[in-house]
Amino acid sequence: MKRTILTAFACLATVCMVLAQNEKYTQAMTANIQALQGLDKSKPDAKALQEIANQFERIAAAETKEWLPKYYAAYSNVMLGFVGVSLEEKDKYLDKADALLKEAETLAGKPNDEILVMRAFQSQIHLAADAMNRWQTDGEKFNGYLSSAKAINAENPRIYYLEGSSLFFTPEEYGGGKKAAKPMLEKATQKFASFKPESSIHPDWGKLETEWMLAQSNQ
Repeated sequence: MKRTILTAFACLATVCMVLAQNEKYTQAMTANIQALQGLDKSKPDAKALQEIANQFERIAAAETKEWLPKYYAAYSNVMLGFVGVSLEEKDKYLDKADALLKEAETLAGKPNDEILVMRAFQSQIHLAADAMNRWQTDGEKFNGYLSSAKAINAENPRIYYLEGSSLFFTPEEYGGGKKAAKPMLEKATQKFASFKPESSIHPDWGKLETEWMLAQSNQ
């Protein structure tokens, strides 16, 4: 009887410890995600963005079985690639994002639509950094990643946000422009209306950007 009680207390202590660790992880992730979301998306502060990226990597180092810290560290590096001053600087961050996403894929253990969408985003920004030389290779990657993401979860609104943004920023003479982007942005808006992230720290970005582009398309 005494052994049974001791075993029960040991199990309870283990459960409490795990819950406390999970709560600490969620709190750290939540704070850093909020910091990321609070940045000006049109021109985020590079210094603040670098600190956010570093913090996600610190979380990843502590939570070695979780793919989300690697994912958000990659997201932060994609944004750093967007605001980088030189092509060399942009590529440094984008290459790091690519490596982090490969690590996130390994941790996820199975095909993941959110990681594939982020890989498409990385390809999109990599293309934009040197469009004349990269449109073909990165364009194929962009479309391929989104196609794979759609096969896993066609309800993911970020798929259609990225498709719409690609058209939005492509010149009309190459088949893009606001008019071409509008149907895809409308579809993204519909998907966002019904989308519910898996948890409070799972990906839930892109809605505001979609709304801004759609408003521009309606003018």
